[in-house]
Amino acid sequence: MKTHDLAKALAQLSKLLRALPNQSLEEFGSMKSKISTNQASDVGISLSALASLSKFSKSDWEKIAHDFDLPVDLRPRDAARDVMGKVLTYLAENDAELKRVAMKSRVDNDEPSELSNALRFLLSNG
Repeated sequence: MKTHDLAKALAQLSKLLRALPNQSLEEFGSMKSKISTNQASDVGISLSALASLSKFSKSDWEKIAHDFDLPVDLRPRDAARDVMGKVLTYLAENDAELKRVAMKSRVDNDEPSELSNALRFLLSNG
């Protein structure tokens, strides 16, 4: 990892943490462990994280679908939120694909996009 990659990842982490309630790190750690043990929270995307993800463009989401070889039907008329919905719905409905995407994002050596970094963070903490 290079310094600029780390800077981008930290900037995204900063955005995600600011979207959460202001709390001590101990409370955050215990909240994270409670969420991790809850079977119903396998997808693990909070409303604030979802709102952050909705700020990415259609081309960002299309790149994610292409980079991770996700078989989602993307049409030229689709808006960014449509593409985002298709990608997230597909991942939510397919646990094996969710794990595959999480593993691929960890081993990719290409320079990750800000959206890839956000997905990596969410998948590793979900």
